[in-house]
Amino acid sequence: MSLPHRSALQPTRRRLLQGSAALATLGAPAWSHAQSEPWRIGQTAALTGPLAFPFVEMNKGIAAAFKEVNDRGGIDGRPVEFFSMDDGGAPEKAAENTLKLLQKDQVFTMFACGGTTSVMGALKVLGEAKVPLIAPATGSDALRPFNPLVFHTRASYAQELSKIAKQLSSTGFTKCAVAYFDNPFGKATLAAFEAATRETNNTQWKPFLITETPEGIEKGVNDIVQFQPYALISLAIGASGIPFYKALRQRIKAPAFSISFLGSRPLLAALGEASIGITVAQVVPNPSNASIPVVKAYQEAIKKLGGVDIGYSALEGYVNARILIEALRRAGRSGTREKLVEAIHSMRPYDLGGFEVRYGPNDHSGTDFVELTYFNGERFRR
Repeated sequence: MSLPHRSALQPTRRRLLQGSAALATLGAPAWSHAQSEPWRIGQTAALTGPLAFPFVEMNKGIAAAFKEVNDRGGIDGRPVEFFSMDDGGAPEKAAENTLKLLQKDQVFTMFACGGTTSVMGALKVLGEAKVPLIAPATGSDALRPFNPLVFHTRASYAQELSKIAKQLSSTGFTKCAVAYFDNPFGKATLAAFEAATRETNNTQWKPFLITETPEGIEKGVNDIVQFQPYALISLAIGASGIPFYKALRQRIKAPAFSISFLGSRPLLAALGEASIGITVAQVVPNPSNASIPVVKAYQEAIKKLGGVDIGYSALEGYVNARILIEALRRAGRSGTREKLVEAIHSMRPYDLGGFEVRYGPNDHSGTDFVELTYFNGERFRR
């Protein structure tokens, strides 16, 4: 799926120093020169291309959290510097970026890399270098087997789809059409949904492979219409995802479901009226619910950043950054990477105020939080 014009917050190769100045300021705040060496944090992510929209939004939340802690004097006096590089979702470029971040920029840890292919590329380098990756921005189950260097901060796609499968079973919408593209994301999420339906004994669903051409989209829509499903699930993420879903919703008004990847504001805007009524699995609380302490903190931080609308993806970025900040604090002013890993293991649990993560030496899954939300055209509701 394509994304409208990128914000100035996402240059192709950037060094972000979030202090009291603007987000992209290259000069350090005056106080940082007189204090300890900054924490240098690296990221490679698909900040351009058809899958960019959630990562662009997440980085706004990350920026808000880093600005927040730096404006307070840093983490025990050490400011945070964020080095973010665009890989366009290409694993080879992600590996190249990671190597540059480690060797040239001397980053302490990698953080919030995404999506799945970017993470896989980065891990090729991180595994050899023994550098942790905190908060990979993907729920791919291919990355869920235990890795001593990877710490998740969101539920997996399998957990999201399990929630959707149970909802379909409880409402009787078991005859559902599942649309997907022939790409790693589509194959992985289809397999996760298939596993979820085995848990609910649903044998009435049917997968539909959509070819990413105008003819393929037309055929896919016609095939689904002929199937006459009671519900729709779209796992068709890519450049053709928006025209496919718009065409499908013009023909079928059945309840529609999707995973958190489709919850970003730019994508909903691009879908227009086709987005109304879609149920999306979310992996963080409602970003509009200020009664939740971490959401209230997020709203205040994003307001100070300026020019950014609140949303799920940005909240996820903020939450991830807060978890990293706490881990760095626990690691100590002179923390090593080994101490950072130990610090994360000490979070048993760590409650940010309405959102909790839990880790241990043999468990890096972090959280299983998933809730279903309904988009009414203006906002998401439970």
